[in-house]
Amino acid sequence: MKPEAFTLKDYLRLREWFVAAIKREGIDHAAEPLRNDSNGAYDFAYYQLMVKAREAWIASEGYAPTDEMLSRAFFDAEITRHTRKRILHNPLAFLIRRFNKWRSPYKDKDGVAF
Repeated sequence: MKPEAFTLKDYLRLREWFVAAIKREGIDHAAEPLRNDSNGAYDFAYYQLMVKAREAWIASEGYAPTDEMLSRAFFDAEITRHTRKRILHNPLAFLIRRFNKWRSPYKDKDGVAF
């Protein structure tokens, strides 16, 4: 399988890998002030996760995803993680999202639409 055949299912799997890795590593962008020089702890963690994700993907799929695929999946994982956290802490937002008939057809492994 080549990167040209990277499907939505592959992308969602890669994003979930990043969500789990970010949680496992305890990475939080709000833990330090924003920096312009890309030498913060968050930046180093980002670069390390890119290398780990590429190695894990090569081991499981046999090809390396492009840098764009990895970076999009990483930042989408950050958005997904914070959205899930906000929904869990706000019951009204959870109910609105859960019973909205126009919600996304894509669901995570818990069955919640995103």
